[in-house]
Amino acid sequence: MCHVMIGNLVMFRKDSVLNILIQSLEWETFEQYSAWQLFLAHSIPLETIIPILQHLKYKEHPEALSCLLLQLRREKPSGEMVKMVLSRPCHPEDQFTTSILRHWAAKHDDVLGEHIKALLIKNNNMPRKRQSLRSSSSKLAQLTLEQILEHMDNLRLNLSNTKNSFFTQTPILQALQHVQASCDEAHKMRFSDLFSLAEEYEEPSSKPPKSRRKAPASSPRSRKGAVTPVSNEEESASSSASEEEDSKPKAPKRKRKGSSAVASDSD
Repeated sequence: MCHVMIGNLVMFRKDSVLNILIQSLEWETFEQYSAWQLFLAHSIPLETIIPILQHLKYKEHPEALSCLLLQLRREKPSGEMVKMVLSRPCHPEDQFTTSILRHWAAKHDDVLGEHIKALLIKNNNMPRKRQSLRSSSSKLAQLTLEQILEHMDNLRLNLSNTKNSFFTQTPILQALQHVQASCDEAHKMRFSDLFSLAEEYEEPSSKPPKSRRKAPASSPRSRKGAVTPVSNEEESASSSASEEEDSKPKAPKRKRKGSSAVASDSD
């Protein structure tokens, strides 16, 4: 083991390790554990052998499942890891997917939420007939929308009595609303409790920033009626002119001749 870790001994190569581990599924229990220990001693990314999950059955391959589970819990979930974990058939006695999803939901909830949202939207946009044909033509399990919803519902039930807030994340609620809006009535009824988590969620409306109001342009009519401001010099000149007019003596009023003639006739 030490020679493997320091690089003096190479027992597995990146391009062939997956086939070796698949062949080891037929070995004895001790031989399988030894093969996994030697693999973990190499600096080979776990994503290289993650497709082995599609070959593992919970009743027939407990050794490989336990080794892989312990290694996955040390890893930060990637998109390929989440996809392969969700691709496992959903069975009440197979707790592999639920256990690793629960661990990731506690340690890396935001990363897991984004990956699940992407998978839900991608598989929801894919035609249902294409999904069924693809899954029936391939011997390996293919990820479908129904599989994702089944595993999500199992995770919801597993976290129901805990304080984990994984299902209150915005990406998860957005994905559930997206799927509920376009899935058929059978799925809506079957996963009604799961979809109910997102019923009260409303996306925040993006309001445009308030712009300052400009002063309205004055119309020609308003310009005519507007009083032009008077300067101080003009005010003083007008006031002095009015004072001069008041100081001038007023001319006596002339009597009309017609009135005096009328008065003499009356006498």
